[in-house]
Amino acid sequence: MAKKRGVLIGVLAGAFIAQAAISQSMYPTWKRDYSTGNTGIAEGLSVDQLLASMSGLRQMVAGILWVQCDEYFHNGQFDAILPLVRLITWLDPRQMEVYSSGAWHIAYNFTDEQNRSDRRYIPIALRLLEEGVVQNPDTYRLFHETGWIYYHKVDDNFPEAVRWFEQSVQKPDVLPALRGILANAYLKAGQLDKAVDWYATLEKDYQTRFELTGDRSDETQYDVMANNLNNLLIRMTSRGVFGRRAGVYDQYDYDTQNPVDLNFTVKIEVLQPKVVRVSGTWGIPATGARIRCVIRDKGFEIPWEPAPSMDFELDKGRTYMLDSLYTQNNRFDRKIDMSRNPTMYPFKADTVVVEFMFNPRTAPHHIQDKVGWDGEGMTDKRYYVFDKERNHHWLYAAFEIPRDMILRRGNYRLEGVLRSEGFIDVEVREQSDVIERIPRAPLRN
Repeated sequence: MAKKRGVLIGVLAGAFIAQAAISQSMYPTWKRDYSTGNTGIAEGLSVDQLLASMSGLRQMVAGILWVQCDEYFHNGQFDAILPLVRLITWLDPRQMEVYSSGAWHIAYNFTDEQNRSDRRYIPIALRLLEEGVVQNPDTYRLFHETGWIYYHKVDDNFPEAVRWFEQSVQKPDVLPALRGILANAYLKAGQLDKAVDWYATLEKDYQTRFELTGDRSDETQYDVMANNLNNLLIRMTSRGVFGRRAGVYDQYDYDTQNPVDLNFTVKIEVLQPKVVRVSGTWGIPATGARIRCVIRDKGFEIPWEPAPSMDFELDKGRTYMLDSLYTQNNRFDRKIDMSRNPTMYPFKADTVVVEFMFNPRTAPHHIQDKVGWDGEGMTDKRYYVFDKERNHHWLYAAFEIPRDMILRRGNYRLEGVLRSEGFIDVEVREQSDVIERIPRAPLRN
């Protein structure tokens, strides 16, 4: 029995050596066609996983790890997913689902108590997608996913979203339903003519497809693109776009020729350590417009571009919070609680910057009807910004406050309030009105 066991072990050892030799001979081909360029990542594999990958079972190991990722995700163990994503892409860089889902997880799933995502991870998500594009250049999938991160999550670099969507729609396997978003990206980037041309291209394409196939879904998409194109041309006319380009206006007074005075004001009040209430007023009464609020360390701004390397370790000493303020009846009022997420909001810098921004290119249509695509129909004597190079107007206000105010300590232990120029406390005014309306009791003799 011992002799047979020794023979069996010898045969298995020989097979393993042979397989290792074959894998070694194939290494140049694998490095050229499959390697992500991060072969040092193998240090993170366990012994059994490393042996399996050396034996030519990379895809099998990658599949097992991906199943483990799914289990971690459903259990809420998000931190455990990141190293596994890195290992899987090293083992099998053709698994696009790992790049796509991994980037989505990194950009969206690390959130605070109020479901605000940790924007510090976005450059890492972009880096992962960039690597995935290099490994899978012949399909639309990761080009589209990269464009979507810029379009939906970055919200500050729409020309880059356009660049990725343009590459996506050129791929032969792109889903027809995903092509229309390129027109929206053109609009948010201020490229109206390109949006018109793309809608017209899609309209003609769906008409041709329907005539050839008779597929009702193509007919429906044709109607959608024709309607979008028609609405866009009407908006360009009613907002005076063609008149401005020609340098003349007709007898009608377009809405955007009478700029709205935003007259933006704000109060920043620290209710408790790391709990901030931002309230204020502005000149847009309609519901639907949103103001972006950022609270960050002074000197720390997130570069909205791929990270220099695939390193999941963040600088946990930097603070960056982004929230969207809902506005209604010329007012906004929101409580931002950062007290329960010390790793996201450590507030280590001596000075904190609180920023407010309104980008008209991302506003709903009924708001743009008044202020225009590029903000040409709005103004503000204190916080108005115009970028001549991009022909872009927006609202921007920034205030610096000491860290002690955010933490409610020192001179700010009893109160931490900052009011912008022109701010009127509506609550105090309403209380005064009530007092004035109460009849006074007659004086006693």
